[in-house]
Order: sequence, then C-alpha cells, then structure tokens
Amino acid sequence: MGTKEEKIRDLFIDMAVTLGESFGLNRAVCQIYALLYLSSHPLTPAEIGRALQMSKGNVSINMRTLQQWNAVRKVWRKGYARALYKANEDIEEIVFDRLKVGLARRMGRVSEALDEIRTVAKESEKKGNMRVGELGRKIASIEQLAQKVNSLIQNLDYLKHLAK
Repeated sequence: MGTKEEKIRDLFIDMAVTLGESFGLNRAVCQIYALLYLSSHPLTPAEIGRALQMSKGNVSINMRTLQQWNAVRKVWRKGYARALYKANEDIEEIVFDRLKVGLARRMGRVSEALDEIRTVAKESEKKGNMRVGELGRKIASIEQLAQKVNSLIQNLDYLKHLAK
C-alpha cells in the first residue's frame, strides 16, 4: 500500500474511531471494522494486528464482538488454513441493529427501575409514610416517555425501510 493510500486509510480509521467513541463504542472495535471495511480482501487477525499495531489477543476479543453484531464474518479461502475476516458492508443494517439493541437494553433497565419505584412508593403510601400524588404523576410521565421509546424501537425496521 502506498503512502497516500495509507494516509487515506488512517484518516478513515480515525474518523470511524471518533464517530464510534461518540456513541460509546470501543476504540479497537471501530479500528478493526474500519480497516476491514476498507480492505479489498479478507484479512487474518495477524494482518489486522500488524496494520493497527494491536495484539492478537486484542484483535481476537474485539473480533468476537464484531461477529456478534454481524459487522464482520469469517470467510475461508481454499488451501488456506487460517481464518480470514471480511466486513459486512451494509453499515445501515449494523447501525439500525445496534440502535435497536441498545435502546431495548436501556429501556429494559428503565422499566425495571420504574417497577421498583412504584413498588416502594405504594408500600410507603400504605404505611402512611408519604403521599404519592405528585411523585405518581411524575412517574406516569416517565412511563409515557418509555412507552413512546418502546414504540420507536418496535418501528425501527419500518423507519429503516423508509430511509432507503
């Protein structure tokens, strides 16, 4: 790879890392995906490690994450014993899937917390320790927002279809 190609590759990887980290993604995951996305052919973990100056262990751990996200896949080349990896180039699919999974996980936590808050508030009200009135209205407001976000999650596939 020539110097200009390396410069372009490095700038692209830096951009992917900056974007990914802004969404809370691991730096190495972003670097590996960007490298594979730009690569014209599948790469071995050793090649990835050399290109990114990363240990094989680090490549391996982050490669499993990318495989779970369906962002990369293992490919085989005839007569080649080592595993090779290729990027899923449908970035839109990956982003929408990660968005859906991330929102659903977060909303699950919110739902659990709201259930616990409701339970504790009802127990306190029964014991006469507090009046839930204003707190109940605020909890209901958060529950309505949670319902809207859950509806958005359910409709993400439709929104993805509209975006095409």
